[in-house]
Amino acid sequence: MDQLHTAQAATIPMVRVRDGSVVFDIDTLDEALAFATAHPYPRGDYDEMIHQLESAADPEELIEAGHAFQWWAEANNVAAGPVRC
Repeated sequence: MDQLHTAQAATIPMVRVRDGSVVFDIDTLDEALAFATAHPYPRGDYDEMIHQLESAADPEELIEAGHAFQWWAEANNVAAGPVRC
């Protein structure tokens, strides 16, 4: 992670996703990016979501990146639960 992010700043709204029968709680940029790159599902604007996850630096961008990840997960039927803020 680059120097612009701190552990707290990299936190995004939590999204619960599933990979087969395994469920993950994703609540950091790194976790969202790792999940999305390991599962490049085609629905939603995948490239823009990846860009948002990679470039988010301030609190507003972190929230937007988290929401983009949530919408992408929902569009690809891998969201397994509601977002908790």
